[in-house]
Amino acid sequence: MSERIDIIKGVMGAWSRHDIEAVLEPMAEDVLWHYHVGSKPVQGREAMGRFLGRLADHQQQLNWTMVQAAENDDSVLIEGTDDYVNPDGNHVQAPYMGVFQFSADNQIIGWRDYVDMALMQIGERGEPLPDFLQELVDRPGC
Repeated sequence: MSERIDIIKGVMGAWSRHDIEAVLEPMAEDVLWHYHVGSKPVQGREAMGRFLGRLADHQQQLNWTMVQAAENDDSVLIEGTDDYVNPDGNHVQAPYMGVFQFSADNQIIGWRDYVDMALMQIGERGEPLPDFLQELVDRPGC
């Protein structure tokens, strides 16, 4: 795997531990994070840290996985699964796609998350995913 994919794996592991400082470490000061494409992005490390602090209370027992990754020029595309337990005890899972853009010195300058919020809401309500989607989220990570 490449250094950039290793950086992303580090971010994923840090988030699984709710270690916000470690998540922010590889981010540029002015990082632009679209935590859900379709929602207003978060601009900058400081704002990202505040957002992650609020999100940490909502996402417990995190198991964010990367199934595969592809790299081209300054970007890495990952496919995986968002997987956590919400405060109501509901298991939330959804297929996930993310694009990470890097500077020449390997800081993350852009991050775009593509996830179907309607699927996330199914899990938030405690409802099971359809079988054809469960097959996607059950794939092993790399």
